[in-house]
Amino acid sequence: MEIVFHLGAHCTDEGLLLRSILRNRARLSAAGVLVPGPSRYRELLGAVSTTLRGDYASPDTEEMLVEEITDDETANRLVLSNDNFLCRPSVAITSEGFYPKAEKSAWLRRCFPSHDVHFAIALCNPAQFLSNVSSTLNADERAELLPSLPSDQLSWADVIAEIVEANPKSEVTVWAHEDAPFIWPDLMHELTGFDIMEELDGAFDMVEQNLSSDGVTRLRDFLTDHPELSEEQLRKTLVAFLSKHGAARSPSEQYLPDEWTNETVTDLERRYKNDLRRIAAMPQVTLIEP
Repeated sequence: MEIVFHLGAHCTDEGLLLRSILRNRARLSAAGVLVPGPSRYRELLGAVSTTLRGDYASPDTEEMLVEEITDDETANRLVLSNDNFLCRPSVAITSEGFYPKAEKSAWLRRCFPSHDVHFAIALCNPAQFLSNVSSTLNADERAELLPSLPSDQLSWADVIAEIVEANPKSEVTVWAHEDAPFIWPDLMHELTGFDIMEELDGAFDMVEQNLSSDGVTRLRDFLTDHPELSEEQLRKTLVAFLSKHGAARSPSEQYLPDEWTNETVTDLERRYKNDLRRIAAMPQVTLIEP
């Protein structure tokens, strides 16, 4: 069986990708793809992987996990999602960078030594990711994190390289969260392995989340009236709707180190783009782009 671990990252889709996939649970199950509810595995996998501490699960332990998580041991693919698979938000960023314990992905992989394991993770603009994660922390945690944070340590390429090195036989799928509205159907198909020629419900969930209610209605009407759009035409349509009908959002407080300047943030964005190019060239890695 192929087992896909969706690792987050924290504060990216906030569980929407899993919810979109779950809208198709019956169709996916009929095709041998199981998407169990998170309550069936999140605590269980955390407990087992922590107990094993990187050791390989015994056949009995592996069999127990599969039986507890799935209803169909003959399935060919299992999709599991948890932003906290690698760590809690409070330790997702340290002075050593993002996800300094990314090698613990191997703890998950070794829970299922006789199965094929695949990882998937969304990345995010480093300054935005730092601010979003910091917003989930309490004041004391932020006060400890932000002053000690060197911007030159915030490399997503280092995180992916660590996952690859720790799991030499596992494929890793990566995408930039900023691209998610335009590649949502691709992500759903990539994680589930479902026939790319068949549409899945929820393909526009991420776009609609970023549109006003009027924009959602207009987009649905437009797509109904134009069912034969090419991929390029569809992407241009989505860009146009997001530009014209984007949902108004209240400005959120930014949590960044006091000493960071606009130049620091601009440099982080430049290095983020370079990181994506480095990641695209890594063995075992598939970078999904618009």
